[in-house]
Amino acid sequence: MKAQKTLVKIATLLVVSIFLFTSCDRDDLDTAPETAHSKVEITPDTQTSSKASAVVNESVYRFYQGGATSVHTYKTESGSGYALGRREGVAFVTPTSQTSAGVDRSKYNFLWFLLHPNLKDFVMTTNSREFWNLKNNGWRNVTYKYIHIQKGPGNGTRKLYRFYDPANSDHLFTKNYSEGVNAGLKYEGVVGWVR
Repeated sequence: MKAQKTLVKIATLLVVSIFLFTSCDRDDLDTAPETAHSKVEITPDTQTSSKASAVVNESVYRFYQGGATSVHTYKTESGSGYALGRREGVAFVTPTSQTSAGVDRSKYNFLWFLLHPNLKDFVMTTNSREFWNLKNNGWRNVTYKYIHIQKGPGNGTRKLYRFYDPANSDHLFTKNYSEGVNAGLKYEGVVGWVR
């Protein structure tokens, strides 16, 4: 009887393990970060045409890779960012465009996505000094479109909070302030306003 219970527990554990490993969403980025894209990076210094392009609202997905070096990464529908691990869902929705022309800079900042060289962290920033500091320290710019983030409230937007986990060197970006606080993460401020 005891042997049967043990076998049932082992079988259950095996089935659950198989389900967990096969239920994770896979992303189209299966190659090394250095060779994974052929897109043109957008930096704070990128010059674009003076002709405005269409502004499209895009979902930004959050991914999570757990384990000893847990990390959250983020990727837009059009491919800016980096997907590592299991997709957790839509983190937020925000406008994007191919050019910076026509963007009301009194209402919007541009959001830059940067990936740690060893895939240990992912940062979103609106600060060009932080962008260049990280880039000059080997971080990879994974921003391929202009990602707009509102400077203030309006149009049904909510704050996008930035948290940091010093134990894992991981940043968390969330619309839910309690999520970061309840996880014991260090609050770093509001990045902007998103849907």
